[in-house]
Amino acid sequence: MRDASIWGHLETGFGYWNVFVWLIMFVLISIFVLWIRSFGRMDFKRNTDQDEIYLSGNEIPSDGAKISVPASASYWGFRVVMEPFYNVLLQFHSGRASDYAGYFVVTTAIIGLLLLL
Repeated sequence: MRDASIWGHLETGFGYWNVFVWLIMFVLISIFVLWIRSFGRMDFKRNTDQDEIYLSGNEIPSDGAKISVPASASYWGFRVVMEPFYNVLLQFHSGRASDYAGYFVVTTAIIGLLLLL
């Protein structure tokens, strides 16, 4: 039986973990991340207008609790691209739970049939 010290290999049911390999990979990945970060903009100034939140050109309220972004603005581009699909779905939208239960049953039946084929 081998010594299970903290600096050796940790044996598990799926192989072993070597602490030195993890440390070397951490250092290499950190160097790579810092190298990529060095390409960033150097003209950023803290505590100026560059440091402020951008709220679609609107004034930022002084009370942070009043800052809100509506859901319609969050995924605006996605909604515009998917609008034809949403228009089809709106035709099926009635607001009644029994309709949605029926859609669920029909969808489950179709998936079940496809799995049996």
